Amino acid sequence: MVDKYLFKFCAIGSGNVGKTSLIRRFATGKFTEGIYHPTLGVDITTSKHLSVDNKLVDLLLVDTAGQEYFSKLRPEYYRGASACLIVFALNERPSFEAIPDWLAEFRKYIPQSSVPIALVGNKKDLDDQRQVSTEEAYSWAEAKDMTYHETSAKLGGLDIKEIFTGLIRRIFQEN
Repeated sequence: MVDKYLFKFCAIGSGNVGKTSLIRRFATGKFTEGIYHPTLGVDITTSKHLSVDNKLVDLLLVDTAGQEYFSKLRPEYYRGASACLIVFALNERPSFEAIPDWLAEFRKYIPQSSVPIALVGNKKDLDDQRQVSTEEAYSWAEAKDMTYHETSAKLGGLDIKEIFTGLIRRIFQEN
């Protein structure tokens, strides 16, 4: 018999860093290029199923709006989170500099040690416009006991599945 689990993952970070594109690429394998449409409040995807280390895992993916306007709404969706992705855009330094605020907001509602967190540098396809080095982001994540990944939802989802499976493995290790 195979064990089955349900985990809730929250994606947080500044607006226009690609949280929605990252989740859609992971959940559906698709990427939509075009005009930026900000998430209004929260978008929940419930259809992702994985097998990780002979365990069936259903993921509830919570994509939160990055705009300040929605800051009072986000905490309700953090509750019960199994893991978190803090996403920033490699080509937008202010989104990286906002990470401590995102981490503080999340940890205010979810205790530090209870969930694994991955720091995700998105938009690797814009490497020629990079404003945050791999070394800087990796060092920051390591100091906060997070994993660090660089990806591009646009370029076939580089490393996206590994981000999620790595977080799932950390959940199993810590429980």
